[in-house]
Amino acid sequence: MEKTLASFIAISKAINSLLDIDELLETIMDSAITAVGVERGVLFLKDGDGVLQPKAARNVERETLENATEISRSITTEVASSGRYFLSSNVQNDPNTMGRDSVKEFKILSILCVPLADKDAIIGTIYLDSRKVTKVFTAEDVSFLQTFANLAAIAIQNARRFEATRDEARYWKGEAVGKYRYDNIICVSREMHGVCDQVQAVASTNVSVLVTGESGTGKELVARAIHYQSPRRDKRFVPINCSALPEQILEAELFGARKGAYTGAVADTKGLFEEADGGTIFLDEIADMQPALQSKLLRVLQEGEIRRVGDTQYRFVNVRVISATNRNIRDAIRDGAFRQDLYYRLCGVEIRLPALRDRPDDIVPMTMHFLKAFCAENNLPAKSPTAEAISALQRYPFPGNVRELQNIARKALLLSEHPSVIGDFYLPDADVVDANDLGATTRQHIVKVLERVDWNQTRAAEILGLNRTTLQAKMKKLGITR
Repeated sequence: MEKTLASFIAISKAINSLLDIDELLETIMDSAITAVGVERGVLFLKDGDGVLQPKAARNVERETLENATEISRSITTEVASSGRYFLSSNVQNDPNTMGRDSVKEFKILSILCVPLADKDAIIGTIYLDSRKVTKVFTAEDVSFLQTFANLAAIAIQNARRFEATRDEARYWKGEAVGKYRYDNIICVSREMHGVCDQVQAVASTNVSVLVTGESGTGKELVARAIHYQSPRRDKRFVPINCSALPEQILEAELFGARKGAYTGAVADTKGLFEEADGGTIFLDEIADMQPALQSKLLRVLQEGEIRRVGDTQYRFVNVRVISATNRNIRDAIRDGAFRQDLYYRLCGVEIRLPALRDRPDDIVPMTMHFLKAFCAENNLPAKSPTAEAISALQRYPFPGNVRELQNIARKALLLSEHPSVIGDFYLPDADVVDANDLGATTRQHIVKVLERVDWNQTRAAEILGLNRTTLQAKMKKLGITR
């Protein structure tokens, strides 16, 4: 009874702690052998084709896993197929087993084999046998091993799920590192080559970086490139827009909150600084942060410590801060809206992104990149713009910068009826473009798209890169009716 209890404790610990599948299988095998008090055992698992393969083996001489394949497979196959245990306490005189070659060769006297079942699926078997007349499997052994196998199956499936999740995480981490390499930033122009050189120079350091430039120039892309080429790449990159949330909510998002600190705080919660510990936090539109929060952010940068809303305890974090703004932050300092000491902490290095109109050499290669990527993502046939369409694109001022170019490329693909050619990018009239309308969706442009899709608002919103309700609000504001 003590051995049985010890085995259940061992496998329970394994379920909660062992996530390495090989180590787990060895623990399961050892626990079963020890508890039942036999000489030999083999743990089989089904492979991708449903064929049982030996994964762990034990006997008096601790046979290697290769030798374990000589154990009778027919018994384990029967158990895996039927889902019922196999028991023979007198193998040599049992007509069901005495004719098996392995029984004769190894002088086996007693056999017990049970299925490893996860819910309704059989994932393998545990096989035990004995060559000693003093060890005969009993009903108690059967009951124990069946319960033990059920626990083992849960542990095995947990370890498999962990491995699958870990492998997937590694894959996507590799994808992110590759996608956000600084040399993947499209930069034909001299101006962007200078930006890439700066990214490469600061990536390996811990210096705080301030990325400036107009909206739509790709500030977050640069921040991600810095993170994924830095020693912090294996930790999280956590972005947040500082202008998108009210001050109280933004404080809780950044620093966390203690249960009961405010209405709706039903449990202690981590803030984004804690989530990003060891990694990078990206504070977009930093110039819009309220003065009270600026002082708390300054403490994080100076001391490396945060305090959750409603808490008295300080917590230490190791986070690199990359911030961004499309405003002239020096004007905000002069007007008293932004702390000068915080600016100096944030701006260890400033990387300024040029507007797209100031780097016209990048327009065509970026357009081709966006067209290719959108076709691949949506399983669309490749299309190439005509020389006339490219020429019009190069003359356009792009008040919305790269974001607008990406939207224009997508619209051109969706609106083009030719199977392989884009003849028109459907650009807004340059003389009526509102530089503050980042989507460049002027009245004439919206009407043109609506007419193209026979006034289907859902389709038009998709082409314009808007929500349907946003499109309807713009139509109402601009007085657009059919």
